[in-house]
Amino acid sequence: MFSIVASILACAIFLSLFAAHHYLYGQSTSAGFPEGFDAVAAAPASHKVVFENAFVRVLQVTLPPKGATEPMHHHRWPSLFLGYDTGGSTPHIRYHTADGKVVDQPSHTEPVHAGMWTAEWMKPEPMHAIEVVEPDKPGPGAPPGWLRVEIKCAQ
Repeated sequence: MFSIVASILACAIFLSLFAAHHYLYGQSTSAGFPEGFDAVAAAPASHKVVFENAFVRVLQVTLPPKGATEPMHHHRWPSLFLGYDTGGSTPHIRYHTADGKVVDQPSHTEPVHAGMWTAEWMKPEPMHAIEVVEPDKPGPGAPPGWLRVEIKCAQ
């Protein structure tokens, strides 16, 4: 009996949080999200759909090769960005915005270690592109790229 009540309570909490999140973060306008520049359509070499339904879209995100820049694109929905960290060096990238700003993000190195999951919440991300100055060199066992779980709460 307790487990049924706990399950119902957990579902109610989840639905309440989802509704609050939709109200606070899911309201997106077309500003910054022009038609034809969704990540999957505009940058298909670095954004592959792993799973999609009416509620979420899961993308495998990879980086282009050294010296390349992926095409400008956007992510209309908020998302959970997941990585499997095994240490090693992170990529040295330059983040380009639609207004021409460039943010340099140098590489940093961590000791190689047993894998652990990392997660980062991301708001909808307007037009941008990633330029790879130097690719990452992860520790052994790291999968190619990251997973981005987009919450399709605003359409």
